[in-house]
Amino acid sequence: MGSSPSFLDPVVLPLIRGNSILDIGCGWGRWGCLLRSNYFEWGISEFPQVTGIDGDETCIEACQKLGVYSKLHCKMLPCQLPEKSFDTVLASEIIEHFRADQVDEFLESCEKSARFRVIITTPNFLCIRGGSDGPLGYNELDHHQCMISQKELIDRGYSIHGAGISAKNYLPARMLAKALKILGWKEWSAISSLSIVFPKLANTTVAYKDLEAYPNPLPQHHRL
Repeated sequence: MGSSPSFLDPVVLPLIRGNSILDIGCGWGRWGCLLRSNYFEWGISEFPQVTGIDGDETCIEACQKLGVYSKLHCKMLPCQLPEKSFDTVLASEIIEHFRADQVDEFLESCEKSARFRVIITTPNFLCIRGGSDGPLGYNELDHHQCMISQKELIDRGYSIHGAGISAKNYLPARMLAKALKILGWKEWSAISSLSIVFPKLANTTVAYKDLEAYPNPLPQHHRL
C-alpha cells in the first residue's frame, strides 16, 4: 500500500519466524528490504524467501526493481491466499485499509496461509482518510476505512505489543505527553520502548498469533 514508520522495525523484526515470509501490502518494498538485509534479527543464517503482494501495479513494479522479493503478485486485497505456504505472514499497516466487514475474512486468510506465525501492525487510533500522494504518485488504495482495537485482536488469540508513543486515545498517554511537554522533553524516542510493555500507550499496535510452535527455538536474546 505504501510504507510504515521506522519505530516498528525493532519490534517487528525479532517476531519473524522461518525462511519463508509473505509481505501483504508490500507497498514500496520497505519490509522486503529489511527482511532481506536484517534476517539475523530473528535468528536465521541465510537470506529468506520473501513474497510480496499488493493491489497497486505501480507498487509491484517498484518492488520488482528492488531485487529483494523472490515473487511478487498484483492482487486486490483481501483475497484468498495459499494455505500453509509461508512460515510467517506479515501484514503491516494494511488491515485499516479494509472495510470493517472485510476484517474477519482478511485475518482468516492470513491465519490459513501461515505455517507458524501471523504478524499484524495497525494504528492504535482511529484514522479515517482518503487515498494519499507519495513518491509513486497518488494511490487511492492508501485510504483508511476502519480501526481494529487491541481488544479485538486479543479476543482472536493474538499477543499484543506496542510501537511508538501516542497521546491520541488513551488518558495516561495524554497525561504523560503533557508532563513531558511541561518538562521540555522532546525526545519521545527515548521512552518509546515503554509501549512494548504497555501497548495502550502505543502509536501502533503490533500483534502476533502462533498457529503452531516454531520447531527451532531461537536464542534467548531473540525471543519476544
